[in-house]
Amino acid sequence: MTTPFLHVQMDEAGRADSADRAHYSSKAGQGDLIRQTGDMKPKEQMDQLHRTDQIGQSNLVNQPRRADQPSAETGQAVYPAKIWPGLKLYRKERHILLEAPGPMDSLGSAVYGGGMQSLERFVNIYVDRFYRCDDPVHDIRNLLGEWGYPERGTAGLLTAVQLQHAAVAEEQGADFGVLCCATAGVSNAARAGVKRTTFPASWTPGTINMMLVVDGRMTPAAMVNAVITATEAKAAALSDLGICDAENGLTATGTTTDAVMLGVSQRAEWPLLHAYAGTATDLGGAIGRLVYDAVRASLAAAGGPK
Repeated sequence: MTTPFLHVQMDEAGRADSADRAHYSSKAGQGDLIRQTGDMKPKEQMDQLHRTDQIGQSNLVNQPRRADQPSAETGQAVYPAKIWPGLKLYRKERHILLEAPGPMDSLGSAVYGGGMQSLERFVNIYVDRFYRCDDPVHDIRNLLGEWGYPERGTAGLLTAVQLQHAAVAEEQGADFGVLCCATAGVSNAARAGVKRTTFPASWTPGTINMMLVVDGRMTPAAMVNAVITATEAKAAALSDLGICDAENGLTATGTTTDAVMLGVSQRAEWPLLHAYAGTATDLGGAIGRLVYDAVRASLAAAGGPK
């Protein structure tokens, strides 16, 4: 159970902006939200944090900062994660960049950089719904070059969801930290497991894109388990919101164009190696909660179901 959302002030490039709001929800009875520092050891991070931040029109999310403390990322919105010191999210004009302070073991379905490999950044790129996706890999490669991101170590996703409707949620556990950033739309909601319209090998921009990061140690099998749990949580969110497949009226389990990327720090400071990430585990439970909350918050930000 979490406490009701609290509205807090945030700023962009060191300028207070009360028009945008961040939503925080902390574990009941756990006290103040964690303020991590770079020298904090994982096992010392015993308080649990669960916060969901809705990305406003003019900035992603910033920590509260006095006007005399200008942001190092002047001119762009930045969200410094609590669960892994150095992990940051940037919202720029046409993309959201998730950048880790070091290599991550990664697994996912991104059209560019997907599969299982070592990555340092995920880039969720906005394209309109009329985007011609004849060669998305080529298009993403060109955009990464234009923005100065190295091809190596980068995964690129495409979304037709407005970036200001993205949502971020994170939670700190005793043996891990988890962050989820989701962009969600349900205009092409669909139900898996039933006969419906399909195509041979077509590809379109992702409607529900999830970028997940775990600061902790996981086996490859646990990483696959985490993606399963995230998918189940996404389906649960859509079910609870009453989202249906327009073709058959049945409860939707996702959309026809969803994508997910998972990155794991594998930092040696964490003594526990997670072999599982299902809903019966602490780690899987956190992943499920964060995905569920982030998907709902993103849809709500766009004026959709709450």
